[in-house]
Amino acid sequence: MQKMLNIIIAFLVILLLLLLGYYFYSTKQSDVAQKSEIKVKKEKKILFPPMDKEFNFETIYGIDFKLRASEKKIKIDGLENKIVFLKIFGWKCKYCQKEIPQLIKLKKDLGDTFEVIAIESELHFDDESRRYVKEYGINYHIVNGAKCRDFYDYLKVYYGWSGLIPLTIVLGKNGNILAYEEGVKSYTLSELMKASIARDN
Repeated sequence: MQKMLNIIIAFLVILLLLLLGYYFYSTKQSDVAQKSEIKVKKEKKILFPPMDKEFNFETIYGIDFKLRASEKKIKIDGLENKIVFLKIFGWKCKYCQKEIPQLIKLKKDLGDTFEVIAIESELHFDDESRRYVKEYGINYHIVNGAKCRDFYDYLKVYYGWSGLIPLTIVLGKNGNILAYEEGVKSYTLSELMKASIARDN
């Protein structure tokens, strides 16, 4: 009888130790999960771009542009008195290819009153982009998109950009955003320019 009682007591002690061990383990895991969640939230907060932000773009020919983005405005140093098409495109995108002759013609027709800064988002090397510039006879600025990831993040956060190209942001003479056009549209860039000039006056 005493032997049976000792076995029962030993079993209960082991069970109690197992329960205590499980309790402390689960509490520790819960703390780790909470700390991990807090860490992730903090990291996301750090990565979230501020509304007022500056971006530096360098063209494939070494020309620097500084963009100052704020609510509903993007000002580009040195281009304050021009209408600007700020574009994101890719050399292999068929819809982007169709826009290239239109952009070349607009730049020829409007001269110094108009500028295009086109960010190549398919990550071609600069020498490849320079070959395309010669092939198409491009007369506007091309920027290497590999260095513009923070600008992409900014557009995704504040303008809901899905990553679809071509993307055209039309900037007025005071930096106001006159148009934001994502993807292929039924109207031409010339028609978009006419509408933008009307809005800018």
